[in-house]
Amino acid sequence: METLDFWVEPDLIIALRHDVEKYAEKISKLRGVLEELSSLRKFVNVRRLGPARSLDVYAVDSSYGSPPLELIGGVFTVIAYGYVGISKGVQDRFLTGALYFSDGREGDISRFAALLEKRLAARLLEAKTRGEKQLDLLVLDGEIAIHPLPFNLAVKGGKYEEVNKVVNRLLRWAIESRTSVVAIAKRVRSRYLSVLAGRCLPVNDKITASAMLQQGEYFSIGKLRDLLPKWALIHYADCEGGGEKEAILKCYRGESAKLSPKGERLCRRLQEFDKNFGEVLTSATYPYLRGLGDVEVVYYVPPGHRTAVRVEVFDSGNIGVDKIVSFLASTASSITGYPQILDAVDQYVRVSPDLVEAVLTALLSKTPGALSYLMWPTNVQKRIAGRF
Repeated sequence: METLDFWVEPDLIIALRHDVEKYAEKISKLRGVLEELSSLRKFVNVRRLGPARSLDVYAVDSSYGSPPLELIGGVFTVIAYGYVGISKGVQDRFLTGALYFSDGREGDISRFAALLEKRLAARLLEAKTRGEKQLDLLVLDGEIAIHPLPFNLAVKGGKYEEVNKVVNRLLRWAIESRTSVVAIAKRVRSRYLSVLAGRCLPVNDKITASAMLQQGEYFSIGKLRDLLPKWALIHYADCEGGGEKEAILKCYRGESAKLSPKGERLCRRLQEFDKNFGEVLTSATYPYLRGLGDVEVVYYVPPGHRTAVRVEVFDSGNIGVDKIVSFLASTASSITGYPQILDAVDQYVRVSPDLVEAVLTALLSKTPGALSYLMWPTNVQKRIAGRF
């Protein structure tokens, strides 16, 4: 804490120093955990990345000004979304955007941005079927599905029903255009690799896979239709259930078990999962969602890097998972470790705070004077800062 060269209240420094020491100790204890995690590689088929073939590739991404502005009238921000492609050696780019102004939560902004991104991805794949675009591989940032998929369908008639429609359309055009789709997870919070250990692991998949793999290696943990039911058992019974794990599993199997109210709730969640996930894979209303069951989850470490990358692969173009992963790893950025095309689109769609404020100013100029107060920040201090 001695490196701080600006004034901070002493009481705050003392509190922060305490937490620094606490977390440093916690991190140091991970050494033993990592050694244990590395032993999990014996449960998977670890393979070497092969030579990469050339592919025509596009990446789609979205971004929004974050944190959004908290105005009296609601949450306000600017969303940008677009694509960058390399097809036949030629770069192809497209960028557009939208405003978000609603009395909602930031999580709603993230979902709305993801919907815009997936809609654009579907239009890009549809354009391929008309001969307007040429691509072998489409790269997405995050996951192929949008929450609550693939775990269960969004409620019909609810505010998230559009999720079902958008993901169904994306998968439809991926299949009809015979284009493989992958999603690179940058912020990995999943613990799917707990399935290998048969218990809830204390760290996320990025840490676990990094401990398991060497540079230039990869492995698949299987397809979502097989993986998620196994993960649900561990998540609800062990990760969430803790000491009630065995009793929750008994309840799930229909056996008599003494449970707390929390344990009973987790048992119901586990029983509901089978039904809900099954409906996703058999939906007549959204028939292409069954393709989510064929999404394969793969972990790889690019040459020259130390941390693993998690990728979801929907190989509707029949390229081959090994060839897809080898291509992604061969194009890894020397800085981030992610495919360069993903870094390129991330930079292309970035939204700056200045842009958000400029757009808000433009909107304010068109707002009737009697309603202009709706465009003002809720935080009084911000009213006298910058443009306010």
